[in-house]
Amino acid sequence: MGKKIKLKTFIIALIISLFSSFAALANEGLSIIPSRSGDDSKAWKYFNEDNTKVVNQWKQVNEDWYYFGEDGISKQSTWCRIDSKWYYFDSFSKMLHDTITPDGHKLGPDGAWIPADGEIAPVQDTTTNN
Repeated sequence: MGKKIKLKTFIIALIISLFSSFAALANEGLSIIPSRSGDDSKAWKYFNEDNTKVVNQWKQVNEDWYYFGEDGISKQSTWCRIDSKWYYFDSFSKMLHDTITPDGHKLGPDGAWIPADGEIAPVQDTTTNN
């Protein structure tokens, strides 16, 4: 009888341990995509708690904003038109704001391009219309 109780206890402990491990794997957050160019640049994918990939959405991570396109990869070192506004993303995929872009365009506090008088839209690298 003692062996059966020990075996049942072991099996229950094993099952609890397995379920705890799977729950720990369900973590929301960024997943890095290695750079092919060998530089410091970083592109990301973002996974929700249910392990689904974020697609065509904004995500705020700490103080920074990222946009994940149709392929689920963060925009990087590019301009992107999202909902009729232009945004610039740096080499780490962070949306820039309150600054001047590397190509000389002004960005507002929301990250959207602020055109100067007569200035044409930035070069279209990626267009996303949600």
